[in-house]
Formats: sequence, C-alpha cells, structure tokens
Amino acid sequence: MKQPLILAGILTILLFSGLNGCIGPLATETITRVYAATEDTIVTVSSFNGLVEITGWDGATVTITAVKKSSVGQADLKNINISVTTSDNHLNIRTIYTGPSTTQPSVDMTLKVPYNVTIDAVATSNGAIHLSSTKGDSILSTSNGAILVNHVTGFVSAATSNAYVEIKGTTGITGAHTSNAAISAEVHDVRGNISIDTSNAAITVYLNPSLNATVDMATSNAKVTVQGITLNVSLLEETHVIGTLGTDGHRIEVRTSNANMYLYNLQPSIS
Repeated sequence: MKQPLILAGILTILLFSGLNGCIGPLATETITRVYAATEDTIVTVSSFNGLVEITGWDGATVTITAVKKSSVGQADLKNINISVTTSDNHLNIRTIYTGPSTTQPSVDMTLKVPYNVTIDAVATSNGAIHLSSTKGDSILSTSNGAILVNHVTGFVSAATSNAYVEIKGTTGITGAHTSNAAISAEVHDVRGNISIDTSNAAITVYLNPSLNATVDMATSNAKVTVQGITLNVSLLEETHVIGTLGTDGHRIEVRTSNANMYLYNLQPSIS
C-alpha cells in the first residue's frame, strides 16, 4: 500500500519542478546605466518583484543600478530586460520579464537623480519603494513592500499592501493606503480631500495646525487619541473623532480597524 503513495509523491515533486524550473543557487547580474538630465526631465519607473530606491544627489545625470536575480539559473537573467526610453522630457524606466510565467525573478533598482529632476510615477510589486530628497508630485504604488518617503518637494500618494507606510518631510500628501500594517504620515498640506487608511494596524498622523481642514478619524475595537493640537470637535467618541481646523476646508479621512489611531501636532522642521 505504501508504494503507490510514494510513487504519487515522486510524480507530484517532478510535476512541481517541471512547472517552476530547476530551483538552485541564486544567480545575479548587476547593470549600471547613466543618462543625461536637466531640470525639465521627468522620471517614471515601472518594475516588478523588487526594491525601487530613488535618492536625489548633486550630480547632473540619472544613474541607474539594477540587480537582476533569478533562482532558476544564469540563463534566466537574459529574460530580464531593463528598458529605458526617452520621449520629449520624459525618461521612462521599465523592467520587463520575457521568461516562463512559472518563475519568480526579481530586480532591485537604485536610482540617483539630480535634485531638480521630477519624479512622477513609481510602481513595483513584492518590494519596497524608498524616495528621498527628490522633487515632484509622485505617485508610488507597490504590494507586499514598505513605502518610505522623506524630504520630497511635492505632493505624494503612497499605496501598498501588507507593509508599512511612512511619509515625512513632503510639501503635502494626496493619500496613504495599506493593509495589515501601520501608517505614519506628516501632513504639511493638502490640496483636496484625502484618505489615509489601513486595517488591523495603527495610524499616526502629524498634522500642520495652520491648515484649514476637517479631520475624521475612526477605528474599531481600539481608540482615537488627539494630543497637542486643538480641534473644533463635532463628534467625540472613543473610536471616532470629527473636528475642524481653521475654517473647515478639505476633508482628511483616516480609517483603520482593531488598532489605535493618534493625531499629533506637526512640529516645524529644523533646517
């Protein structure tokens, strides 16, 4: 009776191996490219399964360092292409995989960009996005990876899942979204209604007290704490607080579940 079970197990392993390729030691390849840039250059990045890190610097070029990774052998690295195209003032950077759909390669990408270059949209999956010392109204999206933003001259939108979001030192934000992970966001300014939301994790918001805005914060099975900032409160419950700053203005909606929420006064930055 045991032989059919053993044979079935071997067939299952062989079938799995055939579908996924021969998994072995991680193969890697590093590619570096350099592109001229001006103050009119607009950068977009679209990648998959890996980190995208963009940092401003005082150079005059956009430097791209990409680390391609595959667990099915060196030959598979040829199926990972780093495509860079230019159109007008746009520098479009894409990673494209042309290999079997059953494999899971990845690309970790690091960019250094001049401070005056505009960062537009940055997208990846199963990897983090780090944005620091850059310019532009940036739309950041990934999944299963953290989004960390610091010192950006522009309004930022950040969306991920199952990972942490931190936004600080930006001109303003247009939204922050994740699930099953915490959010910490400094809100220096808004130019429309915004939402900040997650689930099963805490949210901490540092709010500019000089804004004109309505703040609506709600959670479940936890509580909302407001400290160091004065709101004209219209609803005050343990799990739900609504209040205004200044003369009403745009709406800032903050939502989570099964976790606490905190609203603090945003202290002026020290240069």
